[in-house]
Amino acid sequence: MPMGDLKDLVSKAIEEFHRRFYPEVIVTYVGHSDSGSLAFEFTGHFCLTCGLHDYFDDFAEILSRYLGKKYVPSDKLPLNHGYEGWIVIFTPGRESRKDENIKPKFILVGSNGEIKGEINLD
Repeated sequence: MPMGDLKDLVSKAIEEFHRRFYPEVIVTYVGHSDSGSLAFEFTGHFCLTCGLHDYFDDFAEILSRYLGKKYVPSDKLPLNHGYEGWIVIFTPGRESRKDENIKPKFILVGSNGEIKGEINLD
């Protein structure tokens, strides 16, 4: 898919999601990989709710419809322990990572949005 088409369809998916969930949840497209994975930043008040992962699944359904193939959240990286948001990776046609050997990773972000570091929990 050409880059312009991808960004246009991703923008439409974000717009539809925002019509349902804004301002509680704000989604921003971060980028994509050569393998077809897409990264998004999720911010807003939802970060402190118990059902926050449901928003990721809801967005995956909308994104899948616009892009014409199934996308699932395959990785979820909390920003400052999840208080400031999440970076969520959506992968086509794969299930979420459920490997118990995977250790959680936290990304520390400064007040100006700069990445301060990462913490891997062992």
